Amino acid sequence: MNMSSKVFQKNDDLNFISGEIPYYSTLTKYLILVGQHPQQSNLSRKTILTILLISSISLLVPTIIAITTSFRDKDMDRVLECVPIVVTVLVAVIKIVNLNANREQFRTIYELVVEEWQSLRQTDKIHVLDDISGQGSKVAQLYRSTLLTALVLFALLPMMPIFLDVILVLNETRLRQQVFRIEYLVNGDEYFFPIYFHSVWTSVTLVIIIVTVDSLYMVLSHHACGLFAICGNQIKQATNSTAENIHNIVEKRAMYQQLKKCVMSHKRALHFSELIDDMNRSSFLLQLGMNMIGISVTAVQTVMNLNRKAEALRISLFLVAQQFHLLFNSLPGQRLADHSLQLAQNIYDSEWYRTPVRIQKELLMMQIRSGIPCSLSAGGLYDMNIQNFGMVFKTCVSYFTMLMSLRE
Repeated sequence: MNMSSKVFQKNDDLNFISGEIPYYSTLTKYLILVGQHPQQSNLSRKTILTILLISSISLLVPTIIAITTSFRDKDMDRVLECVPIVVTVLVAVIKIVNLNANREQFRTIYELVVEEWQSLRQTDKIHVLDDISGQGSKVAQLYRSTLLTALVLFALLPMMPIFLDVILVLNETRLRQQVFRIEYLVNGDEYFFPIYFHSVWTSVTLVIIIVTVDSLYMVLSHHACGLFAICGNQIKQATNSTAENIHNIVEKRAMYQQLKKCVMSHKRALHFSELIDDMNRSSFLLQLGMNMIGISVTAVQTVMNLNRKAEALRISLFLVAQQFHLLFNSLPGQRLADHSLQLAQNIYDSEWYRTPVRIQKELLMMQIRSGIPCSLSAGGLYDMNIQNFGMVFKTCVSYFTMLMSLRE
């Protein structure tokens, strides 16, 4: 079976299997892993979701105990160490719960993606969607690889003293440091490995949830970008190829039909963008607030531990991962805004002035609408783009300096 026939294989639930569409096969495996693939049974989805939520929230129990005892002992430094853990757990839980709560809307988006690939497979427009979807897939792959690599390094650093005790033996045992400095109400040295494996398991669970949901968001956003690019390509072809050959009613009608396809493509692109925005806007608002708290407090932690190189390195990895997460959640929104605005420029660059007045009016309406960029927002209060990412980063620096001054 060749690729083209595999891409559009019939299925009972959906028209085609999007897992076989280029750039979606890896993402499909991740979605199945977290129980959010539209083709999974309800039993499978609920079972996996329950395991993920219990695993994630189980990390909150020793963290809350640590915060409580730290407040009792007036150890504010340790309280600050626990805050990024709580933030990370809540961000992951928000992501997976939001995706699960909007599973019907996601199924609609999923079906639209499959239908678009199916409708374009026999046309010369497929390369436009293919190129932009490929870019989205590469961004998602870079994001996953970076966070998973940071996870491995973060989890392995506490094991270094144990490895060194075997390789470079000293007269005394090196001090062991857990992945997280939280409270399990047991002897940390005696139960080092059970505590370590629980910390690693929950860390893996949290990161898998985060990279899966964010990768989905990136790939779908780039699909929307591809729809806007296809619309611009259609307008250029429709106006440039027929503007000199309109001599009779039949030719005019043919051009009207081509323009109708352009208008429908624009509406599909707008509708698809709105679906992505509606599905994520509440989640993004909560995540944004959590991110700002997490980055600010983790930066303080890093400074607090500069005299301990191994600990500072471990916390720095956490800080970089948080910033990386916020940056790569802002990039798709920027790309979508750029592509939606580019459509207005594509109309301007076409030979619209040589088309009938009726078509010019239609193109003008499309151009006016294209002047308003499509955005992915956090609760309708904050647009996910690079400019606002810079503003958030500056705000985090301000919070960092405030926390440092309060600590002094």
